[in-house]
Amino acid sequence: MSNVLLDVRNLRLYFRTKAGSVQAVDDVSFQLREGHTLAVVGESGCGKTSLAKAILRLLPRNIERYTGSVIFDGQDIMKLDDERFRKEIRWSKIAMVPQASMNSLNPVIRIEDQLAEPLLIHEKMTKQQAAARVAEVFKIVGLPTDFLQRYPFELSGGMRQRATIAMALAANPKLVVLDEPSSALDLLTQANLMNVLKKIKHEFNTTFILITHDIGTASELADEVAVMYAGEMIEYNSAEYFYTDAHHPYSQKLMASVPTLREDKDLAFIPGQPPSLINPPTGCRFAARCERRFEKCSQHPNVTKLGGGATVQCWLHDETGEVKHA
Repeated sequence: MSNVLLDVRNLRLYFRTKAGSVQAVDDVSFQLREGHTLAVVGESGCGKTSLAKAILRLLPRNIERYTGSVIFDGQDIMKLDDERFRKEIRWSKIAMVPQASMNSLNPVIRIEDQLAEPLLIHEKMTKQQAAARVAEVFKIVGLPTDFLQRYPFELSGGMRQRATIAMALAANPKLVVLDEPSSALDLLTQANLMNVLKKIKHEFNTTFILITHDIGTASELADEVAVMYAGEMIEYNSAEYFYTDAHHPYSQKLMASVPTLREDKDLAFIPGQPPSLINPPTGCRFAARCERRFEKCSQHPNVTKLGGGATVQCWLHDETGEVKHA
């Protein structure tokens, strides 16, 4: 695949707990092209945020296993030590917008000072250069520059979220990870925020990983869609095919639960709960909730490559299974 910016191979992230090992990210592989947006969708607790933290190496102390390859812009950044990763990669090349914007902003420091800090530390800018760049990114996200002198509590929820996006963009990274950027916002503010992200994507060729529960919102920005379930990436597909013909039964259920404006349909739901990541099933992890399960689902499914770079982890699409898309 040409112009691949991010190539993740066999990534695993396990956490050590008193109850056992939590397999938060289990053998995940995918590629993301420069200028594209990958939407990572799935239920709560399926490993979406853990995947983002594994890529950015924002890890807690109770790590039991952290293996695989994360090749970013031709370099395997998993081989870098923590200090070099912090100086060369985090914020300057890969940045993240966390889920709770208010929790990520210091309430007693002005917005301008918080946005300028990564530029002073990582980019070695002068205060004047940093101030100019901060004003520039504030305009990009659609905020008045006089708001830079305010404190986070003086901004609305939507403004704070735009400020955290501006912080992520300040050092001009090639990849920005967005963790539920619109989850706590009203519908109008969500729509405005998505328009800002689309503008940034097209004008600056920024590559995004969008983590979200909202499949409908993801369609506004996504070029590819990855479906996480119980720590595994069970489907990776282009947005064009995913939204019209998802492959995995879990993906199909997710799509069937999304209301549409132009079609009168009965909304579906997924019975049961996801399995525990401490002791997940040895076979297909979705089998207990799947209406199409059969005998072979007691074995762990292979990853089957479909046309156009799509993959699916389901026995229904194995070599002897259903017809694949060309």
